[in-house]
Amino acid sequence: MMAISFSFRWVLLSALWIAGSETQYTELKNYTTSAGLAFKLECSETQNVSWSRFPNQRLEGISGINIQGGALWFLPADLSHSGSYSCLTRNGDETWTTIFNVSVENKTCPRFNRKDEITRTKEITCLLSHIFEIDPQAQVTWRNNCHPLSVTNSKVLPINRSKDMIGLYTCFVNFTFGGQHYSAAQTTKIFSQSKDYVVTKPEIIYPKEETKKVTLGESYTLNCKALIGKNDNRETVIYWYTDLKNLKLDYNRSIVKEGERDYMLSTLYIPEVTEKHLYTNFTCVVTHPRGSDSGNVLLIPVSQNERYYCIGVGLVVLLILLCAVAFLFRVDLVLAYRAVCSSSAINSDGKSYDAYVSYLHSDQHGSTSAVTFALDILPAVLEDHYGYNLFISGRDGLPGEAVHEVIADTISRCRRLIIILTSQSCVSPQTDTTKSFLPDKLPVSDHDVQMNAQNTSSDKIWATYAPQVGLYDALVKQGLKVILVQVEDGVEEALLPESLRYIIRTKGILRWRQSTSHRGNRSFWKHMRYQMPPAKRQKSPEVTVL
Repeated sequence: MMAISFSFRWVLLSALWIAGSETQYTELKNYTTSAGLAFKLECSETQNVSWSRFPNQRLEGISGINIQGGALWFLPADLSHSGSYSCLTRNGDETWTTIFNVSVENKTCPRFNRKDEITRTKEITCLLSHIFEIDPQAQVTWRNNCHPLSVTNSKVLPINRSKDMIGLYTCFVNFTFGGQHYSAAQTTKIFSQSKDYVVTKPEIIYPKEETKKVTLGESYTLNCKALIGKNDNRETVIYWYTDLKNLKLDYNRSIVKEGERDYMLSTLYIPEVTEKHLYTNFTCVVTHPRGSDSGNVLLIPVSQNERYYCIGVGLVVLLILLCAVAFLFRVDLVLAYRAVCSSSAINSDGKSYDAYVSYLHSDQHGSTSAVTFALDILPAVLEDHYGYNLFISGRDGLPGEAVHEVIADTISRCRRLIIILTSQSCVSPQTDTTKSFLPDKLPVSDHDVQMNAQNTSSDKIWATYAPQVGLYDALVKQGLKVILVQVEDGVEEALLPESLRYIIRTKGILRWRQSTSHRGNRSFWKHMRYQMPPAKRQKSPEVTVL
């Protein structure tokens, strides 16, 4: 009569959800039949049932569908009857809803709804007992792979156990019901099992017996994985359930293949963890005609100490990340702050100059690159574009006063000391013919500084005395910050005085590249501005020179 999909002979889906004070279960079944055949849907032995076409369509007025004694009859089935049908039954405070997915195909013989292995059976029975109850005189015919056989009026078809008998066997029954003549059919598959085929009991991989800590108010997901081996996946069912009533379970299932093994997965999603979820076992069940297995998960609340610990760890990690970002981008952050809060960033320390620029500038020992950088490039950017006020030795001298007094007084009125280093700034201290124009040792007092200046020829005073005074103020008096700039190759740190080597180790050195494009020196100017004090004004936001 009807072809019932063997993969849904038992409960496929069992769920609980809020329905007043009742517990509601849902069962899903699949049926396949052929157009022109009569078949019956029956969800309960009781007649107190309610039928509808899923989800909420009434069956009255649908041609060929009748309700008889609590069962739904298709007399006969039509292609338009394909769809889902719902049957609702009640038993005390429990409500069962069975959903039948019906597929009507345009075929003479319906699909098989049962199967037997050739070595285990010697006869095939026509499984349409409800038809024979209605009409004991019903006529039976048989077909093999939908080809008529000579056997008639026999509910049982004998077969031998040879492989020649493998195939599909369909019994057709012609019967009378309600004064009308109908036909029903049922198909059995006879197959031969391969030698290496082994039907195995499914096994839950996880969870076994687990306890999970959850936080009230947050969502949570439970995962279940089961090994189903070489079993027919259509005969294997996996689902979640709990003893807690009035709780809807929302889960799905899927099949994955890992190597030669098949696994079935199911995920249970809890949108919001509430008190009723706590200390409740959630059970994942996998079942198959060969056997079943299950695993439990118990949800418990996260303790406040653990919660505070996690929050504390998270804040510490966030703080470390913020500090790392601030360190990596400290130059950009400081410059951005100065640009936004320029008025509050300006120094009000009474100084006259932002920086004192010292370099070798005498005719005898001067460096072309140092002179060009000090007199042209540096003021063009810092003064003209960023509004700094520089005192550049050799450009801003004050004649008529003692040289060492002028330098000392000028440096005392500067916020920074910029020392420009070239290859002429250092020579090997072991040679007698040449000496460094920078002091090898730091003077210990202002008197030593002046004595060094008086012992220096006039063409070297500006190149030696300014760094001495500036370094003395920076390292001894702690009143001046030094910015070292290298403008050409050949500056060997090992040949520099200890005072400069100390500054290089602690503060670093800025390197200007003469042959580099303007883009290549952007980093130089950015770090130069970072080490300079905030500028009182900025004439142009973009540096387009040099």
